[in-house]
Amino acid sequence: MSSASQAVKTVYNGRIQVTEEERATIDALNASIAADRTPEGYGALTEFRKSLAKETREVLLSSISDLEERGRAHRERIMPELERLKGTAWPTHGLVPLEKTDGLGYEYPLGSLLGPGGASYHPLPPPEKVVVAPTQPPNMGELWRVARSGFLFSPKMNYDNTQDPFRIWGHVNYSSDELFNGSVGLGVTFTLPPERMENTNRTTFEVNSLAEVDGFVSGWTGYYNRLFAADDKWSKCWETHEATLVLSSGERLTGDSSQTNIFSLQDEPPVGQANAHRVGGWAPTLRFTANMGDLRQRGVSIILQMALRYDFQLEGESDIWFRNRYGSDSESPAAFDNALTYNCSPGVVRSIP
Repeated sequence: MSSASQAVKTVYNGRIQVTEEERATIDALNASIAADRTPEGYGALTEFRKSLAKETREVLLSSISDLEERGRAHRERIMPELERLKGTAWPTHGLVPLEKTDGLGYEYPLGSLLGPGGASYHPLPPPEKVVVAPTQPPNMGELWRVARSGFLFSPKMNYDNTQDPFRIWGHVNYSSDELFNGSVGLGVTFTLPPERMENTNRTTFEVNSLAEVDGFVSGWTGYYNRLFAADDKWSKCWETHEATLVLSSGERLTGDSSQTNIFSLQDEPPVGQANAHRVGGWAPTLRFTANMGDLRQRGVSIILQMALRYDFQLEGESDIWFRNRYGSDSESPAAFDNALTYNCSPGVVRSIP
């Protein structure tokens, strides 16, 4: 068993029966979203960068005899004020004061949603009620949630997938010269069993799903100066949305994904600051071909997994937070009641002309 599959914890919906074949397919999907995604050769690049930084530092020390002492004095003078500001950043994108209040309240506007390729997407008004022909099964095409999964590769990170909305929260304070790669993620799995499949001769189908995130991902890097404190300090984070449709027998139907580099703080003087307001959603349109009559006859279900994953890198004096309220570390500590939230709606499997 891989370390990724060992790290995933899955909770099944006890009110819905899941076959052994479906469980095996869900386990494979979970292992995929939690797999190590470090690019090949990345370790060699890191070592080369460290070697270059060390040689540069040695040249400076040979030219400036009191470089270390002057650096310590400079750091001691400015660090108290920098520590007080830790966890904050400006400008505070996404914060809109509420009207007719005392100015203490804020609303988080949903904004535009992102569709395939980053295109702007706006929710359509609710469709008129569709009258289903008597020959169609009850709850035709509805994808029902059967499992909730989560994983993490990082100390001091947490997730909760036992209730809606799902949550990710935590604060990692790092201080090692070794590059640290961490990740945390959530997966939600839905199924369409044969008894809810549409009776149709059409073979092209579509699913319009929606994933919504609300919260802040904040980064911080410690004191950096090319002369006095030139050791690397990184805080970087990527957000990935994924939606995958497969058959319970294991065949992949289709899928889509979207990745965003939320922030990339690298050797920022005097310190690095980032507060990314993650608000809004991702709305993939999944289209596939299938023979529903054949799937019903063989007893094969359709499985949709939607996933949210964060990958981050820390090096030197660096921090990262996942939380729901903006503020300094002391004003807004990450916690269960101050967590980034995740909601997803699977949509319905519908035939199209």
